[in-house]
Amino acid sequence: MGINVLSVSTLLLFLLVGLVVVDTDIAMQKKAEMKTLIELANHHATFAIDEALKTEGIIDMVEADAMNRFDQRMGQNGNYTREGNFYQPSAESVTTDPVAIINHYIDFQQWRYNTKMFLHYDGESLQMEKLEREADPKPTVGGELRIAITMQDNQTVNLPPKMMIGPSHVVVAYVDERPLVPLLPAHAFPVASVEELKW
Repeated sequence: MGINVLSVSTLLLFLLVGLVVVDTDIAMQKKAEMKTLIELANHHATFAIDEALKTEGIIDMVEADAMNRFDQRMGQNGNYTREGNFYQPSAESVTTDPVAIINHYIDFQQWRYNTKMFLHYDGESLQMEKLEREADPKPTVGGELRIAITMQDNQTVNLPPKMMIGPSHVVVAYVDERPLVPLLPAHAFPVASVEELKW
């Protein structure tokens, strides 16, 4: 009897380890797919420039048009529909739960400054807490953009820095969804895209 209990315990342990490996692999795949999806949508968004200002040599973005273009690509490529600050998935989408999103435009007067965005995810929404910009611009190159996200448990995630080479549209998405098996932790990760305006 003791041998049978031990065998069952060992089998359950191996099964749990296998589920953890599969669940982790699925999370990594979802992160890669979501990153690609956000980058493609943001690339499409950055073609929404102000044509009237362009004739005067000023490159500026029309933010409402940019987000309409972003929404369009999120629907076409990922079967997501926007509802407020979330993208609702369909049965064909890469995630099963709504994806929180925030965007910020760094215009032609700001892109040469080192900038840090402080975001907060409270389990319900992703919000900008503050934005810090260094006093002096970089004279020959663009500024460095850093993004920090504070979670519900006050842990902070710092995303890899990005160098800006022109006016840029920043989109940050936060995925927080149920795991494959309820015993395992949720899939939670941020994805960021920084795209320069296209002209």
